[in-house]
Amino acid sequence: MVLCAAFILGGCSGGTGGSEGENDSTPGAIEVEEDLLTVDVRVARSLLDPNDTLTDEDIVAAAGEKGMSAAVDGDAVIYTMTKLQREELLTGMRTSTQSSIDDLIADDSNSIIGVEFDDAMTSFHVSVDGSRYSQLESLLVLAFYVPGALYQQFAGVPQEDVDVAVEFVDDTTGEVLNTGTYQEMRKNLEQ
Repeated sequence: MVLCAAFILGGCSGGTGGSEGENDSTPGAIEVEEDLLTVDVRVARSLLDPNDTLTDEDIVAAAGEKGMSAAVDGDAVIYTMTKLQREELLTGMRTSTQSSIDDLIADDSNSIIGVEFDDAMTSFHVSVDGSRYSQLESLLVLAFYVPGALYQQFAGVPQEDVDVAVEFVDDTTGEVLNTGTYQEMRKNLEQ
């Protein structure tokens, strides 16, 4: 999970965005530089560092290396970044998730043959070979819950509203073999 957090933060670049929005039709046009427009993103620290192996200084330093600032506030990390950096980060997270899914599909030790997810990463439809599917494979939901929840947090969804639904479906019959949500898992862990 630490590697996941490092990779996610590694997707940000500290490059400058140049100027946009210049209007040449009026004298003294206002020039807007994308890098001047920043957003604050509040992310649950437990999602970034579930094993609690990173110090506050590690988190702040990693953000600084990517041209962002970070402040740790209890079980939250508040990142300040440009809108362009956030878009690049979100794009990198979707790409990274797709790469991880491709690895799962290529792994013959499970029955997964395809995965589809929506742009907001709130829903994952996992197609499986029903003749090979084992209930133990339902533990693979973490491979979808964590990146989906992180993506939503960086997209600005408040922690209490973050949810990821995952369903395992027999590719031949269309039967839903298992389903669950991130919020259900959190509630079960709190009990």
